[in-house]
Amino acid sequence: MSNNVIDLHSPPAASGASSFDGTSAEGTSTLLTFETPLSERSRTWLRLEEVFLRTHTYAARRDAVDHRAALVSLFDIVDAATRTDLKTDLLAELERQRAVWSAQLDNPDVAVEALREFLSDMDAVIHDLHGQIGKIGQHLRDSEWLQSVRQRSTSPGGACGFELPMLHSWLQRSDYERKAELKAWLDPFSPLEEAVLLVLRLLRESARGTDEIARQGNFHRTLASQRPPLLAHISVDPRHGVVPEVSANKYTVNVRFLEHRDQFQSGARAALTTRDVRFRLSLCAL
Repeated sequence: MSNNVIDLHSPPAASGASSFDGTSAEGTSTLLTFETPLSERSRTWLRLEEVFLRTHTYAARRDAVDHRAALVSLFDIVDAATRTDLKTDLLAELERQRAVWSAQLDNPDVAVEALREFLSDMDAVIHDLHGQIGKIGQHLRDSEWLQSVRQRSTSPGGACGFELPMLHSWLQRSDYERKAELKAWLDPFSPLEEAVLLVLRLLRESARGTDEIARQGNFHRTLASQRPPLLAHISVDPRHGVVPEVSANKYTVNVRFLEHRDQFQSGARAALTTRDVRFRLSLCAL
């Protein structure tokens, strides 16, 4: 546990662009970071983060085509949140983390006022998530025309104007009206979104990277911690032309690097590299 209060407004430590192979921060190469979930619950959190970001991005724009994409992304949020224990699991983790951080209030090396503010923010997230009643996304399920958009969107080209006159009509409204309605449909998801983002921030900032070498593309580490990692960050120089494959359990973590230099053009299957690859590894656990 760090003696410093987590800064919720700073970027995750593991995703920084600093180099570990001699390239300066102002140099010619920026590390490419791959994030891999190592459990089903961290996989769900990452999926939700992705669809929330996508939905907000589309909703913030003005064009009808973007608002149509935002509307469809709303249903991706519902689909990504289908786990019945999602809310219970998030609440349990946040309350556990609150107890851990509260124990630091008596630590003389901690900035107490900053920690109190952080705990207050956490309390607000917990309170809001407790207050979320009913099934996630039920307000979308209760709308017959939104459900028709959801069902048609699963078919290629299914959500066309001639198939869905209500959608066509909605897209002809002003961007101000569409934005207001998208906000109304998104707002009920806010407690879930805040909880997911906070848990992911805590998770990402739980570890610091170590410099490693994958000999002939392979890396293996035995884990000594009692807490199995939930998330792996692999940062590598993009000039290596490789992508990582990560597998882990509570005892070991394995990383393989695959060559991809020609795959974007040829579509050929990526193969295990025979070169040594230097990379930065962060294993994040709560």
